[in-house]
Amino acid sequence: SRLDAAGVPFFIKSVDDTGPLLEAQQIVRTSDTPHVLVYRRSGNEYDTPNYDLPPEEAARQHWQLHMEGFPRELDPSLVWLETINEVDKGRSEWLGRFALETSRLAMADGFRWAAFGWSSGEPEISDWQTPSMAAFLRLAAANPDRLAIALHEYSFDTETIADQYPYKVGRFLQLFQVTDQMGLPRPTILITEWGWEYQDVPSTDRALRDLDWAAEMYAPYPEVKGAAIWYLGTGFGSIANQAQKLIEPVTE
Repeated sequence: SRLDAAGVPFFIKSVDDTGPLLEAQQIVRTSDTPHVLVYRRSGNEYDTPNYDLPPEEAARQHWQLHMEGFPRELDPSLVWLETINEVDKGRSEWLGRFALETSRLAMADGFRWAAFGWSSGEPEISDWQTPSMAAFLRLAAANPDRLAIALHEYSFDTETIADQYPYKVGRFLQLFQVTDQMGLPRPTILITEWGWEYQDVPSTDRALRDLDWAAEMYAPYPEVKGAAIWYLGTGFGSIANQAQKLIEPVTE
């Protein structure tokens, strides 16, 4: 609410819990600020498709699974839906075909879909260049308000977020290199997980310096709609006890 009042877009991703997104939806419905909302259902059957099937059939079955479990209180015209998470980067052509079919299904059903959820440091630049992946990039470029690419960007290092830049944080630049070479508009990017280590957050002072660096790094690219800092949920070494200390200073 404070960010909305200041005209600053917020970026929120929620896994399984719809409560935060319901509050965010209410803000979006009365706001002119371009806030970004993302939802994902978790669990092995939800996170990855059945790689043993032809990709189009896997897409149809996986989409049906997510439709059966999609919370009806969420508005698919306002919330981006992630249906896969940290997929197998060794299956680029298969995933491109899967993404093309899922895109067709998502748009037909009135959803906004974010593809892939690549792990930090993935994929390789060549994985964006298989025939089906190139076809998906063309479709995503033509539908920036309906299709997006979800990425995870972590440094895996609490000493600096810029470790090995741009191969971990900043890896989205490889994708833009490919779309630029193809003569395509750059696709919408949602960084749906972002941070340092999966169980650890730096001290607030160090974290804010890293956040300043990252904000300046992303700022020239309006296609990057935001990044969700990991993590305010349970488990993972109780990282939420550390991450929640960033809420107030980041808001300010």
